[in-house]
Amino acid sequence: MNVSIPGALTLKRNTEYCQWQEIQSQRCETCTRTVKAKDGSTKEESYQCNCIKEYNYIKSWRNHRINSMLFDQPGAHHNPPRDPYPSSVMPAKDAKLTFQEGEGNIIDEEIQQHKKKKGSSIDTKLDANMLSSGIRQQSYRRVEFTPNGQMPPPSMFSRFFSYFGSTRPTRYEPLQLLKDTPDSPAAIHDNFVYVGQGGYFFSAYESQTASKLFNYFAQYLEGSLFDWQIGDLMPSCTAGDVRFYYEVQDPTTVSVLGQLSSQSVANELKITPRTLNGIGDTTSSTIGLVHAGRHSPQDMLLAEDSDSKNKANFVRALLFLWSIPASRLCGLAFGRELGESSFTIQTEGVIGLFFTLLSAMWLIVWGETFGAKETAILFFCGGTFGYIALKSAVRSGGGSAVRRVYCRILKWANAPPEWRVEDSYVSTESSSGRKML
Repeated sequence: MNVSIPGALTLKRNTEYCQWQEIQSQRCETCTRTVKAKDGSTKEESYQCNCIKEYNYIKSWRNHRINSMLFDQPGAHHNPPRDPYPSSVMPAKDAKLTFQEGEGNIIDEEIQQHKKKKGSSIDTKLDANMLSSGIRQQSYRRVEFTPNGQMPPPSMFSRFFSYFGSTRPTRYEPLQLLKDTPDSPAAIHDNFVYVGQGGYFFSAYESQTASKLFNYFAQYLEGSLFDWQIGDLMPSCTAGDVRFYYEVQDPTTVSVLGQLSSQSVANELKITPRTLNGIGDTTSSTIGLVHAGRHSPQDMLLAEDSDSKNKANFVRALLFLWSIPASRLCGLAFGRELGESSFTIQTEGVIGLFFTLLSAMWLIVWGETFGAKETAILFFCGGTFGYIALKSAVRSGGGSAVRRVYCRILKWANAPPEWRVEDSYVSTESSSGRKML
């Protein structure tokens, strides 16, 4: 759009699409049936029967495109695959930072020599790769263009909701910054125009005649040509319309951690990511950090370490949730039904599998040179919990372990009984020969 935001280190384009969305609803009854194994043993199971599936459609703005080819009525609710300008984050390529002596900056010999030539302040260029991960502790602000960059008077609704919490900050820029947008590629090729109302640039979808005729023919085949819903009659956007708005990260003070280099052009100083040489067989890597505010290098590294721990904990939480169904399948492979055991036994099985998988991941990532003691302890705890859970769990039916696991997965997928015939529902290890449900 040929838009330039002064003082912005990072510019984000958030694209939204007018899309149809299919909402499926199903009403079922709970029935029981008798399933038979290969050896003639049977058991009762409950299942969903007499299901009635309904489809409803709503049209609204989404931050992602929706494939309408899988809809029940794709012709009447077609989403054109239009995506001229997807969401993107664009770091500034010409950002400059000014350092003043006596403000806690680390002044090395190269900067001192440069300062004698240029004066007390030191100007440096910031490499765009330093901003590839954004600016930590700096939230994005939406950009709106108003006359003279003045904030418009708040509406009644905004004043009402401001009592319940802080509103998202917005940066207001003068409309004069949009003087070159009519000559921009987005305006020429896709007819994007600024419409305001939240800083949106909007482009209407224009359907071709052949596309319209094909869409009518598809509606005729699926029987939805005259099937109107309330959502079709309500005024709204047209499927295929695209709009986007900009957000910026524009802190006035930043702390950077990288390396300093001199450019041959005008003897300028430039801050680029620092290269860290690997030790032994470890490959080299780079580090380039930009944090909002004034921070020491130690604080910046500690903050990045904290973010890394939070990401690791999030992955561990996902692994724990995945361990719940996986532990039941592992129990079936060993001839046990964790799902029919007590809650304590189920918890032991989940914890045992989680600890075992987590210790295996640590061993793969770190090897034996780092954290070997912690890895061994966690693996021992995982094996202990898993062994106790397997010994205490209810025994499952006999037959092949692979078939038991295979049939359980199909049962979770609601497959018909003919697809998942097990070898037996009678436990071979049960002395009384009773049927295990």
